[in-house]
Amino acid sequence: MKRAVQVLGVLFVLLGVFWAGRESSHGISAFTDHWWCPIPLAMILLGVLSMIAARGIRPGRGAVA
Repeated sequence: MKRAVQVLGVLFVLLGVFWAGRESSHGISAFTDHWWCPIPLAMILLGVLSMIAARGIRPGRGAVA
């Protein structure tokens, strides 16, 4: 589970970076021009947060109900 979350986190960061590179070629104001422009920034943030969360997951610990 931990490895899968880390892989997904890396994929989100990479997708966000490549998408942000495409958008930022129009300047930093491009991120506020359309509704889809902040998506790469959100993807990068989601990826970083998922990698931080995966680091906190301990094997052998289940959810407490």
